[in-house]
Amino acid sequence: MSKGISRELTWIVAGLWIALFFGWATDLWTITLLAYFLFYVARQLYSIKRFEQWMKGSTKVPYPPSSGLWGELSYLVSRKQRSLEKHADLQFYKSEQFLAASMTIPDAIISLNEYNQIEWFNKSAKKIFKLKHSDTGRKIETLFRHPDFIQYLKSKHYGKGMILQSLNGMPRVFNIKLFPYFKEHKLLIVKDIHELYNLAQIRRDFVANASHELRTPLTVLNGYLEVMIDSIEPSSTWQKPLEQMHQQSYRMQSIIDDLLTLSSMESETITGKQKQVNVPQILQEMHIDAEQMSHGRHSIDFKVDMNLALKGFEEPLKSVFMNLISNAIRYTPENKSIEVRWYHDKRGAHFEVQDHGIGIAQEHLSRLTERFYRVDTARSRDTGGTGLGLAIVKHILERHHAKLVVTSQLGIGSVFRCDFPNRAVVLLQDSDSESRDKKIPSRS
Repeated sequence: MSKGISRELTWIVAGLWIALFFGWATDLWTITLLAYFLFYVARQLYSIKRFEQWMKGSTKVPYPPSSGLWGELSYLVSRKQRSLEKHADLQFYKSEQFLAASMTIPDAIISLNEYNQIEWFNKSAKKIFKLKHSDTGRKIETLFRHPDFIQYLKSKHYGKGMILQSLNGMPRVFNIKLFPYFKEHKLLIVKDIHELYNLAQIRRDFVANASHELRTPLTVLNGYLEVMIDSIEPSSTWQKPLEQMHQQSYRMQSIIDDLLTLSSMESETITGKQKQVNVPQILQEMHIDAEQMSHGRHSIDFKVDMNLALKGFEEPLKSVFMNLISNAIRYTPENKSIEVRWYHDKRGAHFEVQDHGIGIAQEHLSRLTERFYRVDTARSRDTGGTGLGLAIVKHILERHHAKLVVTSQLGIGSVFRCDFPNRAVVLLQDSDSESRDKKIPSRS
């Protein structure tokens, strides 16, 4: 039992004994007990009034009731209040610490509410967007009216940021990205990447220029090697060295071609308008090429939805499909099967190549799309790989807002899947319902 309840009971019992004694002395029992009851009720009402005024912060009652039950209740409320104030002070300190830290970050940070109104911003945002304290509460669209940004803001697809070549008259390159948090609030982060962008552009230009310069002398070298191979006797001691030189020069030519393709992908030089790409027709043609590349060493099975097309760039997509199919043929042992699938589900369209080859260890999967990265260097050279194929695939898929998903097990095989979004899917009109998921017959 708490001290407050004990004091209250003590007061009740003591008061009752006094009332009983007074009633016995005066023989006015009814009046005495009624007076005792009214006094007790009045005392409680007075304590309630003082407690209420104290809770409201009235200056007339600087301290709470201190007697009986209300004294105990006031003590508990005071203790809880001090605890809440301490917690609020701690949270306020943390929020102030976070805001102070955000002010020192060189990237521009703007917090937006669910209506895209500015809640707060740091010093970098104030400098870049020329914001004032009075701009708090205004919609970001009224202050930053770049059409690409407004489209990005309304799209609600914030996974990938956007690059702007200038911002508010500043001819610098900026990366802009929105991060959703806490009940549709958003954090707008603007990063100045001008120096990084220029360095990357210098690297891309160097690779492209060097590849172009190497292509001409390599073509001359290949020509002379072919003439020398054709002009010597098959039994000559120079036959094997010349063939090896020709093979390596051809491999260098393949690397240069892939470097030029990758450079064009990174420089975003895929020009023209996206158009409908008849993927089933492309895969029918590639099935013939795959059988010729395999020379009958593999069982290659194509299962294609004949009504499913894509909106995109035809030649780059052909490069993606052929890269994945040729990789499967290269790294699958003889007499093993390869399955190629083109299908559609609620998530979008999918191009999938499954082999039953050597497989890839898990630690290599995350680095497969890096340029010149090889799981097995010796085997890649033997099979003629350049180490750039999957890097090219990655960049082409990014231009189509698609992604590459790889799953693999050592000794069992691998699955390479390209996931295209629903907005890129085009369904072809075909009266023949049986044309869906058609299995293209083997031509081996």
